[in-house]
Amino acid sequence: MTDDTYKLPRLFTNQRLSNGGGIALTDAQAHYLHTVMRRKDRDEVRLFNAADGEWLASLNGLKKKSGTAELVRQLKEQPDEPARIHLYFAPITKNRMDWLVEKAVELGITDMHPVLTQNTEVRKIKEERLTAQMMEAAEQSERLSIPLLHSLVPLNAALAGWDADNPFLACLERYDATPMAAIKSENKETAILIGPVGGFTEEEKNTIASMDFITPVSLGDNVLRCETAAIYALSVLQAKRAVNSG
Repeated sequence: MTDDTYKLPRLFTNQRLSNGGGIALTDAQAHYLHTVMRRKDRDEVRLFNAADGEWLASLNGLKKKSGTAELVRQLKEQPDEPARIHLYFAPITKNRMDWLVEKAVELGITDMHPVLTQNTEVRKIKEERLTAQMMEAAEQSERLSIPLLHSLVPLNAALAGWDADNPFLACLERYDATPMAAIKSENKETAILIGPVGGFTEEEKNTIASMDFITPVSLGDNVLRCETAAIYALSVLQAKRAVNSG
C-alpha cells in the first residue's frame, strides 16, 4: 500500500472481489461517496469483504444513490483467521453501548454475545443498528473482517452453548478471583464475560464460578463500568496474545 492509499475511503461490501471485477454500490455507499465525501468518477476507494482481502477500486457512474466501483488491484491478501475472541455482555444504554461496540471491534473482537442477566437494565437490542456500527468500526480500523453479532439470550443459555474445551474468563467484581493479568493466555478460541450495570447477583456469581470450564478473573480493586471492564479485559488478552505470538 502506498503512503497515500491509506487516506482513501474504505468500504465493506458483501459482494465478491476478484481481478477484473467490480461491485454495485449500495444507496448508502453512493450517498456517502457522492454527497458527503464529494467524490467523482475515476476517484479511488478501498473495498473489503472479509474473504478476498482489500482492493483498490475506481468509481464509475457515481450518483447520489447509485454507482459502481471497478476493481484495479489487490492491496492486501485476506489473512488467516486468528483464534476467535467472544465477548459476552449485558446490553447497556445507547451511548455507552456505541462506545463499547466501537472499541471492542478495534481491539479485534470476533463475536459479540448480548446476554440477559438478573440486573440487566436494557433488555432489547437493535441488531441491525449494532451490525452497522460494527461494520463502520471495521472500515475505520483497517480490519479485514466483520465481527459476528449473536442473538440476545439469557445468560444461562449462552453459557450452555459454549465449547468447554476452550477458555472462558468471567470478570467478577467483589469476588475472590485471580487477577486477569496473571491468567495464562493460550492462542485459542476464548470468551470473556462482563457483568451488567450493578454487577452480577451473588447467585449468578456462585453459579458462574461453579462451572468447571469457567475461570473467574478480577479486573482490580476498582469497580469498573461495563464498557471499561470490557475494554480492559480485551486489552489484557490481546497483549498476552501478542507476547505469545512474538
